[in-house]
Amino acid sequence: MTELSTNRESSLTETAHPHPPACADCGAPLYGPFCSRCGEHVIDRHSLTLWHFLKHNLLHELSHVDGKIFRTFHYLLFRPGFLTAEYFVGRQQRYINPVRLLLTCLVILALLPDTGVMQMTISPGRFSLRLNLLPPGPPVSGKIDETIRKLDVFGIVNKMMEKKAQQRNLEAEASVEKFNHELKTYATALSFSNVILLALFLALFYHKRRPLFVEHLVFSLHLASFVVLFSAVPGPLFAALVRLAHGSAVNIIGGVLAFTLISAQVIYLYKAMLRFYWPEAKAQTHWWSRAAWTARLAVFAIFFANSIFITLIYAAGAAIALWRV
Repeated sequence: MTELSTNRESSLTETAHPHPPACADCGAPLYGPFCSRCGEHVIDRHSLTLWHFLKHNLLHELSHVDGKIFRTFHYLLFRPGFLTAEYFVGRQQRYINPVRLLLTCLVILALLPDTGVMQMTISPGRFSLRLNLLPPGPPVSGKIDETIRKLDVFGIVNKMMEKKAQQRNLEAEASVEKFNHELKTYATALSFSNVILLALFLALFYHKRRPLFVEHLVFSLHLASFVVLFSAVPGPLFAALVRLAHGSAVNIIGGVLAFTLISAQVIYLYKAMLRFYWPEAKAQTHWWSRAAWTARLAVFAIFFANSIFITLIYAAGAAIALWRV
């Protein structure tokens, strides 16, 4: 009789206090709509309705006062170096992760039409060097040679193309599709390779100011994200210039426009480095101070180094895509 009573009391206790459901993500017991361990939200019938999805996912991300997307892009575009400084202060949850930010910018660039190319030619004496200042954007859909001309400023890949043309018809639709597919496949890897090269360059010269490699890496990720977005600007501007201007005015206005765009990049880089690497120069009231001039010289070194990395990396990507055709 005692055993029967004990079993009945145990059954009543389990009925009154059933085992709580477990979190589908980490397995912790759930005592409400959110997991106390990982913060995962419990899926119920209401959360699967279309209105709930639009209201709490799409509208929340795009218009909520705490949404990360607009805040991150605002600071990325208009406050150079701010996101990197915030990251190492410890305020990371307010903004999009640096890796995810670069991936998002690459997706935006891939969805845009041909963004053109922005190059700079350096000719000291007989020597001539042509550099891509910005990522070249999506490949030209119709012709392999036009895409290679945009990426290969040294003429090396062009020679490879001539040899490849003897073995395969590069004007065929299948060849063009294969080349463009391969180039798009490697686009993300190319961008991250450029980020790593720039981070190594920064770590080599500025390790005394920022001893951790990850500091230079995060700065490079944010800078690359800005450069990817900025690469969408020249194409439409130069296209509008060609339509509106005529004759010699095209060259004059085009030169002014190119100088303005290059200056915008240099100024952005200068302010970003000032905020992250030389905060004492940023606080200086005298623009001729040693720290201020050191920052300016460093900006030009990094600007040219980044242009060289972009040129080499994307030329290598074109060579790999051509080899894979």
